[in-house]
Amino acid sequence: MSTITPPVILAANGGRTPAPLNIVGEKTLVKIAPEDSDGRYAVFHLEAPPMSGPPLHVHTREDEFFYVLEGELVFEVDGVCHTVHAGGSVGLLRGTPHRYQNFSEQTARLLIVTTPGDFAHFFVELSSITPPGGLPSMEQLVSLDARYGLTTLGPPLTTPPAP
Repeated sequence: MSTITPPVILAANGGRTPAPLNIVGEKTLVKIAPEDSDGRYAVFHLEAPPMSGPPLHVHTREDEFFYVLEGELVFEVDGVCHTVHAGGSVGLLRGTPHRYQNFSEQTARLLIVTTPGDFAHFFVELSSITPPGGLPSMEQLVSLDARYGLTTLGPPLTTPPAP
């Protein structure tokens, strides 16, 4: 039985965690936490500076939707690269290997929606073990991935796709 939760109203710089999260060097605001949606989904706002992006990975528990608000990002989805500009989106079902990278000189902004919403807890834990300006150890990442049903398959993208 679902519970009734109050609406979530946030300012542009507001989030559902005490401070913004650091996800692979990207400032991340949790806009809707799973507790806000009876666990159905979570929503994140990310600022992706130049040369930021996650490693190649695959989810076994979440479907994911990306919406580029500003700038452009290169998404690699199942081995194929796509340049997605502001207003563009990418929808992925669980089991689809993917990563994205900002190869431009400007910070990109994007929204990510995951369903179900438990993935927000992964982001909170990842941020808590990420040192300023760095990345967690591979041992920490493997342990975290295992708890949340993720598999890291490779590094972030390092070069833009050929035109």
